[in-house]
Amino acid sequence: MLHFLLVDDEPGHVIGFTRLLGKLRPGDTVSSARSGEEALRLCEGRMFDLIFTDIRMPHMTGLEFMEKLDPANRAKVVVLSGYDFFEYAQKALTFGAFGYLLKPVDAAKLQEVFARAEQMSERERHDRLRQQELAERIDRMEPAYSGKLLQAWIDGTISGERLTELKDILPLNGAGTAVCVRRKYSFGREEAGRIQSRLREYGDCFCFVSEHDDEELICMLGDGIDPQAAGRVFEEPELRLGVGHLSAGIGSRRDHLLEEAHISVREARFARLEQFYEEDQTVFAFGASHLDRERIPALASAAETALKEALRGGDEQTAKNALTAIFREWRSRPYPLPHRLRDKCKLLLVKTIEDHDILREGSLHDDFLREIEVLTEHAAAYSQLEGGALDVVVRAVRTIKEWKENHRHQLVQRCLAYIDEHYRSDISLESAAQRFGLSAGYFSQYFKTKLKINFTAYLNQVRLSKAKAMLEHETLRVYKIAEEVGYQDVKYFNRVFKKEFGMTPEEYRKTIRILHQKRG
Repeated sequence: MLHFLLVDDEPGHVIGFTRLLGKLRPGDTVSSARSGEEALRLCEGRMFDLIFTDIRMPHMTGLEFMEKLDPANRAKVVVLSGYDFFEYAQKALTFGAFGYLLKPVDAAKLQEVFARAEQMSERERHDRLRQQELAERIDRMEPAYSGKLLQAWIDGTISGERLTELKDILPLNGAGTAVCVRRKYSFGREEAGRIQSRLREYGDCFCFVSEHDDEELICMLGDGIDPQAAGRVFEEPELRLGVGHLSAGIGSRRDHLLEEAHISVREARFARLEQFYEEDQTVFAFGASHLDRERIPALASAAETALKEALRGGDEQTAKNALTAIFREWRSRPYPLPHRLRDKCKLLLVKTIEDHDILREGSLHDDFLREIEVLTEHAAAYSQLEGGALDVVVRAVRTIKEWKENHRHQLVQRCLAYIDEHYRSDISLESAAQRFGLSAGYFSQYFKTKLKINFTAYLNQVRLSKAKAMLEHETLRVYKIAEEVGYQDVKYFNRVFKKEFGMTPEEYRKTIRILHQKRG
């Protein structure tokens, strides 16, 4: 029993042709689609023995529908055409159509098509039986060889004797192509078998899990399979499971695949590396690769300097902009190999950390180096590498800023402690600045910014505060108190004291004594 698909946007044509098919082939099944888009969806989920399609349809013509079909289904298309569109039918034949029929359809011509279709169906049945037999032979072979023979084959280390054994078992005696598929978790043997069955809808093939890495699946395609059409199998949602989750590389066609499998596998693995840059893409062909084996990622000195200066200045946004510009240049085509970009990124980040004394200190330094090592070792995509590098740079900027803020706070406390300890001495702005290794101008501005008072005024406040306490509790003469708090000139001391408190030191002492007597 055959299964037909009729594609026509005219309901009357669909009903009439379906009735004709029912009379001529009462035991067969007919499905219909009102548009090319609907027909494509039906073809995704099943295989039809024949597909009858009209040429003239809105949105998608019959020829456009054919172009979007995979080669296996395209070879089963029968074009229905009016006399005025005979040239379109001829063009359909160049696309690989099974045949064409002129409207109105002649029953005898249609019977001829059915006869050919039955012959084709019988050939396909024999092919399936052959594939099943081959699959059984392969299944018996794999446990005996434990995958090592196949691994030696794709590594190019297989002996001539073992290669002869493979020729008797594998359905690949001729030209073909290797496809290497990789994802972030392991392939099982049963899953490899299901993928192999799916690919066998297109022709001879053989799939197995790499002996060295169970996250890699190797698929060898016979010459009858269009690699690009087969590649669409790996774009199906149940295999992809998210952007960047799976990638498939297609090697070049080799005239003698059994003998040259290792070359095509090596090319397929190389092509697959491009997903590092093109994360939304799944299938990559070696012949169309944008990778450059020879390119070394360059780093302009101006860009590196801009990044370093931004870090020194604590400018987070400028640092991010500088690093983004560097990565933008690295991503230009042709792309450098991913491992070279990761190495260059590692070198840049390590130099950035090493160029700052603050970041070279102890455990902080070790933490940064570990973070850079993990990032550049495991980044599986360009965006992941760039994002991780930005995180490192931002953390470095914030670490430097935090250190400087803490250092400034500590400097203020040290300044105040210094004044409190040495106010009796002849200290000045210049001597204090020199004590902390700063210029007098910077120290003066820094002190006033932090304490909202200049250095001399604050020193006087400390001295006068100490003098008041001594005047209240001690009986020393005023000139002696002046000396004790750092004033060598008693007249100057009297003048400064009166300006601050509105009375001379002696008047202040008398006032305090009177207050004490009244309270007593």
